[in-house]
Amino acid sequence: MTALIVIFITLSLMGSALWIMPPKKERQRMALRMHARKLGLTVQLTSIDLPDKWDKSLNRQKTVAYSFYRLKPVASLPDCIWLLPYEIWKYNALLDGWWSSELFVLTPDAQKILEKHRALLVGIKITPEFVALYWDEAGDELVLDELAELVFSLVEVKSVPN
Repeated sequence: MTALIVIFITLSLMGSALWIMPPKKERQRMALRMHARKLGLTVQLTSIDLPDKWDKSLNRQKTVAYSFYRLKPVASLPDCIWLLPYEIWKYNALLDGWWSSELFVLTPDAQKILEKHRALLVGIKITPEFVALYWDEAGDELVLDELAELVFSLVEVKSVPN
């Protein structure tokens, strides 16, 4: 009987410890966020307002932003440039499957990354102060490395043609 009580107590303690541990998906997200910090990106849980297809209303969406803040704001950029993976009637087609609120030139590497990871991305916002990448964290560290490369190439955008 004593052995049964000891086994029961041991199992209940182990169950409590397992209950406290985060699930595998959360551990993967934490690892991605730590890797992003090593790459120099800021991670923020946020809500964004994305326009619908006709740009009549805004849809609020909860997502994660991986951002890079510029040391010095770029005065020649507009207040906000959106890159979205769905069509909005008054936006410009940037490349196949991507629309932009302002026309600008993408590097060939950035174009490849955008085409490759279109399904993962919610949107990209470029402002004079920062570049933010909104996504569902549905990849691994290799995907994050490619997306960080995309963010750093978009930081190099200094102006848009008139």
